[in-house]
Amino acid sequence: MAGLLATRVLSERFEKVTLVERDALQDNPEPRKGTPQIQHPHVLLAKGAQIMAELFPGLFEELVAAGSTPAEMSDAAWFHSGYWLVRAKTGVIAYSQSRGLLDWKVRQRVLALPNVEVMDRCEAKGYLASPDNTRITGIRLHRKGEAETTLDGVDLVVDASGRGSQTPQWLEQLGYPRVPQTLIKTDVCYTSRIFHRPKNHQADWLMVAIYAEPPHGKRVGMIFPIEKDRWIVTLAGYLKEQAPTDDAGFVEYSRSLARPDVYHAIKDAEPAGPIVQHKIPGSQRRHYDQMSRFPEHLVVLGDSVCSLNPLYGQGMTSGALQVMLLDKCLRNQPAGSLTGLAQRFRKQVPSVLLLPWMMAMSQDMGHPEVEGARPPGFGFMSWYTKQIISLAARDEEVVRSFANVQHMLKSPATLFSPGMLWRILTARSPEAGASQSSS
Repeated sequence: MAGLLATRVLSERFEKVTLVERDALQDNPEPRKGTPQIQHPHVLLAKGAQIMAELFPGLFEELVAAGSTPAEMSDAAWFHSGYWLVRAKTGVIAYSQSRGLLDWKVRQRVLALPNVEVMDRCEAKGYLASPDNTRITGIRLHRKGEAETTLDGVDLVVDASGRGSQTPQWLEQLGYPRVPQTLIKTDVCYTSRIFHRPKNHQADWLMVAIYAEPPHGKRVGMIFPIEKDRWIVTLAGYLKEQAPTDDAGFVEYSRSLARPDVYHAIKDAEPAGPIVQHKIPGSQRRHYDQMSRFPEHLVVLGDSVCSLNPLYGQGMTSGALQVMLLDKCLRNQPAGSLTGLAQRFRKQVPSVLLLPWMMAMSQDMGHPEVEGARPPGFGFMSWYTKQIISLAARDEEVVRSFANVQHMLKSPATLFSPGMLWRILTARSPEAGASQSSS
C-alpha cells in the first residue's frame, strides 16, 4: 500500500514512474503471495482514509458501493484492559473491507495514471550506484526465466518493499554502516477465517474487538465486516499463544477470550473460507535517521522502515503519513534538484512514526515477558493509559479524545489536557467489565 500511495505522489513530480512488483498483478481483489497478511483484517483508520481520499477523490464512494463498511466508534463494541468502552458518537469514521478489495481499488487508480509503468513479476536484486557510491542511480532486476537486467539512470529510488526489505544489506555492500534496528519481540500469531454473517445475528455492533489484558491475558479476538455480507474473524495471541487451525479448535479458542461475544457470534456461523495463520516476531523499526552516512536519491518508507504489531491496525495509515512527508519534502526541494532530499526525508521520518510507535509499544510492553528496553517514564505511561481506558468505560468525552488519538487525527497531548488530568484525578475506577456488554 505504501508503494501504491508513493507512486501516486511521485506521478505529480516526475515525467515517468516505474512500479516494480514481484507478483503477477491481476485485475481483481484476489490474494497474492506478496501480501501475506491479505487474508486478515484491515480496518483503515480515519487519518489513513483522509489521506487516501485526498489522493484518490471518490475512492471511498467506490469502496462502499463494492461492500466496504464505514463505521463510527459507536458502531464498535470494544473490550479493552478489562472494560467495555462506552459507545459514544465521536465523528471518527473507519472503513472495514478485505485488504484485497482495498488494494485492488487503489491499484486501479494508480495504474490508470498516464505516466506510470508497471514491471510485474520482477524482483529487485540490488542497487546501482555512482562510482563513489554516494548516489543511488537504479536497481538490478530479475524476472523468472530471464537474464538479470537493470533499471538505471533514474532520478529517485523508493523502497516500499515491506518488512523483508533488503536495503540494509544492499547498503552494507556499498560500504555504508549497518542500519540500527529496534525489535519489540511480541511473537504475535493471528489466525483468521471468513464467515457468512448469520441472517439471525442480533448484536448491536458492526464490529467487535476483545483485547488481551496484560500481564496475564494474552488472547485477542476480533470480528470485522467485509464485502458480500461476510465477517472476517481473527483470533490472535501474544508470546506464541496461537489459535488452532481446525474447525472445532478455532471456535473453542474464541470461547476462551476475556468476553464470550466473538464465540456467541461464530459458534453457529457458516465458514466462507479456510482458516489462515500468520506470525510476526514483533514491531520492527530501522533507524535510517541515525546512520552517519546515507546515499542521495534513495528513500525508504512504509514497513521497510517501521513494521508495527498488526493487531492495532496502524500499518497502512503509518505508511500513508510517510508518503505525505515525502510529498512535503519534494515540494520543498529547489527546482530541478533532488540533492539533500534523501537526507531530509530520513531525518524527519521519526516525527511521523512517533505516535504509532509509541501507541504500539505501550500496549505490547504491558506484557512483562516482551523483550525490549522500556523507555524512561514507561511505568507512569502504562498507569496513565489504564486510567484513560477505565474512564472511557463511562465518559463519552474521554472516548472522543481517545478515538481521535487512536485514529492519528490528534496528538497524544490531548490526553494530557488540564480537563483530562482533572477527570483522572477525581475519578473512581469502575468495576472491571461492568460497562454495557456488546451481546
